[in-house]
Amino acid sequence: MSPSVNGHDAIPETMRRGDSLTRQRMGSSPHLSHILSVGNGRVLSLAADEKHVYAGCQSRDNEITVFSRSSLQPQFRLLGHEGSVLALLIVKEKGWLVSSSSAGDVRIWSTKTFRPLYIIHPCDNTSGDIYSLAWDDRAGGTLYFGAQNTSIEWVNFGKPLGKSANGGVPSLVAVSQSLSIQQSNGASTPSQRSGRYKPHSFFDTPPADVRSGTSTPRTPSAQPICAGRSTYLSVEREVEAEREAVEFEIDCDSIVFYAHYGYVYALEMIKRPDCARWLASGSGDSDIKIWECAPGGGLTLVREFNGLTGAVLSFAYRDSLLYAGLQDGEIDVWDLETGARIRTIEAHESDVMAMAVHGSDVYTGAADGRVLRINGAFDCTAAFNAHGDSVLACSVVRAAAGPGYELVTAGNDSFVKIWTSLGTSLKSIHDTDVEVDLESNADVMLYALSKLVAIPTVSDEKHRESCRQGAHLLHKILGQLGARSEMLSGDPGKNPLVLATFQGRDTGKPRKRVLFYGHYDVQPAGEKDWESDPWELNGRNGYLYGRGVSDNKGPVLAVACAAAALQQRRELDVDLVMIVEGEEEAGSRGFANSVRKHKDSIGHIDVVFLANSTWIDEEDPCVVYGMRGVVYAQLMVQSGGEDAHNGVEGGLVKEPMFDLVQLLSSLADTNGVNVPGFYDKVRPKTEMEAQLLKNVARASGRDADELRRVWCQPTFSIANISTTSAPNKTVISRCVQADIAMRIVPDQDIDDIVECLTTYCRDKFAELNSPNNLEVNVTHAAAWWLASLDNPYFRALEDAVKDVWGVAPLKIREGGTVPTMSWLEREFAAPCVHLPLGQSSDAGHLANERIRLLNLRNGKRVVERYLTRLAGL
Repeated sequence: MSPSVNGHDAIPETMRRGDSLTRQRMGSSPHLSHILSVGNGRVLSLAADEKHVYAGCQSRDNEITVFSRSSLQPQFRLLGHEGSVLALLIVKEKGWLVSSSSAGDVRIWSTKTFRPLYIIHPCDNTSGDIYSLAWDDRAGGTLYFGAQNTSIEWVNFGKPLGKSANGGVPSLVAVSQSLSIQQSNGASTPSQRSGRYKPHSFFDTPPADVRSGTSTPRTPSAQPICAGRSTYLSVEREVEAEREAVEFEIDCDSIVFYAHYGYVYALEMIKRPDCARWLASGSGDSDIKIWECAPGGGLTLVREFNGLTGAVLSFAYRDSLLYAGLQDGEIDVWDLETGARIRTIEAHESDVMAMAVHGSDVYTGAADGRVLRINGAFDCTAAFNAHGDSVLACSVVRAAAGPGYELVTAGNDSFVKIWTSLGTSLKSIHDTDVEVDLESNADVMLYALSKLVAIPTVSDEKHRESCRQGAHLLHKILGQLGARSEMLSGDPGKNPLVLATFQGRDTGKPRKRVLFYGHYDVQPAGEKDWESDPWELNGRNGYLYGRGVSDNKGPVLAVACAAAALQQRRELDVDLVMIVEGEEEAGSRGFANSVRKHKDSIGHIDVVFLANSTWIDEEDPCVVYGMRGVVYAQLMVQSGGEDAHNGVEGGLVKEPMFDLVQLLSSLADTNGVNVPGFYDKVRPKTEMEAQLLKNVARASGRDADELRRVWCQPTFSIANISTTSAPNKTVISRCVQADIAMRIVPDQDIDDIVECLTTYCRDKFAELNSPNNLEVNVTHAAAWWLASLDNPYFRALEDAVKDVWGVAPLKIREGGTVPTMSWLEREFAAPCVHLPLGQSSDAGHLANERIRLLNLRNGKRVVERYLTRLAGL
């Protein structure tokens, strides 16, 4: 996940000119970690705290979308503003989110309950768009805001608040608010309003005689928010229908009329060495004004910086230096102690809309979608294309997991993007001397996954070299995570395997040994059907997209990182042996031979562990306790002659296709499979099984009988019918064949089923008295698998899931087959357990394969808990 254009190509032309004093000292650029989408709206403003990212939108509903920083999924839509949300501000000590809009109102929300607390109207309701917000934390706190009517107004919360609309005391108003959860498909919820202000028509367009910089875009009157993939959820959280909020109007003595001669686009609160506060204001009149703030609210002009080259659109402050982002791309730097302009940075080629400080670095975002990093010496150390449209807001916040910081940017392209590795880059995962710190470097799992996804390890002849490179990379990754890792050669012409062991600490007693089975090969991608490059890890709205993220590269790395984290904390008290193959999607060709060849290296095993499946739905954690087996066979009918022409020999020859069709029709009908003995050993339904099915049906909304047919009953399917002739309606083919599949269940025996199928087909074919020949070839067979629910290894897995997710997992079976499960269980005489990590919508073999970031991270935590619990058995 990297910027679309990085490095030299993203450097603005102004910096490439020989007369620019801004040197290009390019270092590593931030790494694009995740993309958050607000659907068809545009993100005009941004704020972030420890738990959430807030995106203020221009849309049909003019909502504030609240994203969780842990899951990176949308959680709430805060509705109420009649106009586009132009500015957002976090007041940490109050637990407030402050928002302002183009409808001329300011709202304050609780960041704990997301309820509206205050609705504030400017003096006489004539402010127009409210572009900027600032907070003075003294004397109960004072909120300042800059507006389209060139004024700066304020309200202090340490004394009585303003007046109501009718001139009396502030009123408590019932705010009908819609709070909705958003995760995946569904329409946006209706907006219920309480705002009463309509902006004066004077402010629909900028005044002709005032230089106003860029005007605020108005909300399209008929543009709905449409739900894109993984953007909105139609489920609505139950909330109180009405909630009282304090609504009031600013007193006329809490305003500086005509603070500027243009719109007040930017405000910056500056804490002085003597604990005083200065407020910097920037305007479309190309002036900066510095005001001293009275503790309870009030402004006194200290100094002015006049005649800048363009409208002042954004501010950043560090070490007594005020950075002013200007219209047309320049950044002026002012020393507030001396009042001198110490540098003009020819930074961008378009308006500098947003700035944020990180240490001595200043990140600047412009209307062309670019972001630059300017260091303390005013050199450009990074340049990258962040958005497909204007960068309208940015913020630097502490990383949600682990140490470090993240850059969050918002664009007019409907996206919020999260960038990591500010100032320094992770060493290449290919470097053999890297010591990976799983506790302090929280995104190492995602970084490794991005490298692994980038290699198209499709298990076919075309991608043989890619698979070799993928195996080599995985071998390196596991070694850097602390495992003793080696590559094993597969059968001739087959992909290699990776064998790695995370050795537990010496506790003075024998350690349990866990064998994890996974695979690094993937299905073909079909790039044209994907919304993003399948060979590049993309994070969107709490999901990671890319071929293999769910099946099975993501789970493999979650298991490895879990063991590595325990090992680094000196808490790994079991041995985890990982065997990861590259032929699973092609039927695990040669896997058994390779394992047997290296069985001594693998050693004794107590339990076999898999994570190669998904939940039955989107919300319920699961454990798998059963899978069906499978028998694949090919039925071939051929004549002794050559292909014939149906216009010449039709009616004279016994056509192989007729024989095959009659044979297939005899194998099964609407009542099931007609092969004698096929159902004889099917295990009868038990009360426990019926109750488990009811539990799953109740939670998932699926029909219990439907689940039983899919999980517990054998089936017969005709996969395809083909001929050896070229497709032509005039040809009677000499050879035809059909591929069939039979799913088998406990207690059916593979050998019995194969013998019954073969005998039945030959007997039925003999009844046709055909001169043609029949061949029955079994191409693949794998046994069913069923775990004992009383097995302590299975119970430990259930408990580990409950430890992390807080609920007991659903016990599910699956209709599919993982051939290696039952084989490994028999080969090592050890029980097998199966932990699905992803959700039912992961689309493992389809376009836009994904896994929820929360599932991947919690999956790692479940594995940690499981390995810890195993040590106590």
